[in-house]
Amino acid sequence: MKKVLFATTALVMTAGVASAEIALSGDARMGLVYDGNDAQFASRARVRFTATGETDSGLSYGASFRVDHERAAQRAGNGTRGAVYVSGTYGKLSMGDVASASEMAVGDLYGVGYTGGDFYGNLNEPSYLTADGNNLDQGPNILYEYSISGVNVFASATDGSDDPWGPAYGEGDNSTDSDLAWSLGASYEGTFSNGTYNVGLGYGKHGDQKEIVVGGEVTSGAFMAKAFYADYKNRPDINFAISDDESITIDNTGIEYDRAYGLSLGYEYNNMLFKGFWRRDEGEAVVAGLSDVEYDSWGIGVDYDLGGGATVAAGIADSDWFSDTVADVGIRFAF
Repeated sequence: MKKVLFATTALVMTAGVASAEIALSGDARMGLVYDGNDAQFASRARVRFTATGETDSGLSYGASFRVDHERAAQRAGNGTRGAVYVSGTYGKLSMGDVASASEMAVGDLYGVGYTGGDFYGNLNEPSYLTADGNNLDQGPNILYEYSISGVNVFASATDGSDDPWGPAYGEGDNSTDSDLAWSLGASYEGTFSNGTYNVGLGYGKHGDQKEIVVGGEVTSGAFMAKAFYADYKNRPDINFAISDDESITIDNTGIEYDRAYGLSLGYEYNNMLFKGFWRRDEGEAVVAGLSDVEYDSWGIGVDYDLGGGATVAAGIADSDWFSDTVADVGIRFAF
């Protein structure tokens, strides 16, 4: 299959740098989403700009953002969307809408459905304390990563501000949040006779809130499995969004978000990839007379690779966070 996207061809420039190029890519999807009551059409198309370059001394740099990132609020222009990086012998430093060190080290469970998890609130993703847009919005994040001989180390932080840099200088005082959020992580990747494995550990802190997250993944032939465990301290709430609806929040007085753990499995057969995940979130009662709470979530799905960047996918999910079983089916494209 031939894919054509105008301006995909690199633009090569030589003014003051060894090389630089700008590439254009995109993705799209269309299908049906069932929200527990009725089915709705759901489609999306996005275009991404990726710019890369290299200095005369061999230092690599680059940036990427999507066209839809240039909205009035939370846009690439002020660093809350898109990312910029510089990379060399001693690692890679990125800034913008980048993951935390904990997330880089541990990652997420396998998602299902053609919407990439949007239809069930991305419940396959652990709730990382820092640099997770569904839980903490502190403006641009900075991430350092370094790899050697299968060992990967990560460090990240926000600027301790809920507002972008624009209103934060001059007469506009930025007083919404003064606590720096930071995270450290490490992972190790290895191989065995018929597969690969990796294990990761992450630690995050924001004010009095803390997290420790561990996880691992193994692949062997057509089989794959991944698991995580997260322990939280002094964390009063968690929230996440399902598609464009209002966020669902646990913010109960006397209940603290205590721990989460989950498992996902996958199996690849010819052009099909079968996936599933299960996750549990637990809240601890810290006030006499209240009871601990727990929320189970699960999802199963299948992807069928059509080749040429097109995939048909379907998924079904259910959770104690919401009252109905939800599902989606559709096709997604990568250009």
